[in-house]
Amino acid sequence: MGHDHRRARIAVVYGTRPEAVKLRGIAALLGPGAVFIHTGQHYDPEMAAAFEAGIGFPPPDHRLAIGGGSRGRQIADATVGLETLFAAEHLSPRGPLGAVIVQGDTNTALSGALAANAAQLPLVHVEAGLRSRDRAMAEEHNRVVVDHLADLCCAPTDVSASNLAHEGISGGDRVVVTGNTVVEAVLALRPDAAATQRILATRGVQRDGFVLATF
Repeated sequence: MGHDHRRARIAVVYGTRPEAVKLRGIAALLGPGAVFIHTGQHYDPEMAAAFEAGIGFPPPDHRLAIGGGSRGRQIADATVGLETLFAAEHLSPRGPLGAVIVQGDTNTALSGALAANAAQLPLVHVEAGLRSRDRAMAEEHNRVVVDHLADLCCAPTDVSASNLAHEGISGGDRVVVTGNTVVEAVLALRPDAAATQRILATRGVQRDGFVLATF
């Protein structure tokens, strides 16, 4: 079998607003070297397509529709769908897949990890090593499984890297402390001075004289 000279591409799997925000900078760096796959975990237009366009996230190459079912149903449907897409994209004339990137602790992240593992594709976990120690949280189970499947764990802090080491995930090039991509996202998306002044005037508040809270 001859060597495949097509340039390998990276599959970026996401499905929620936080994932889109935190993967925004990585998406910009990868550009046409990526295949963007949205699982449909957040499926309302204001939580998906419209939101992504608003933050400058590229439109996905593929969009699954796992919808608002149970956790098990979402993970099962997304894993099967991703496995099928990975196989198809691997044969694309645009080039084979070289790795899969997932972010955080969502059902989408776990599905992407399982599908990458099944397809024998290297897995990169962005925001690895976070731990709540609360096993009642579905997200805690998701992030732990993804970390243990990942070939590269991008830990945002030294504490996160230490959490991974305590679970036997360390050594070599498997764990890298990278910082958190949400920092770049905040800096890139926050309004400039003129826009800030307009917001203050519209809301009738003085700079440094108010508190913004979301619930």
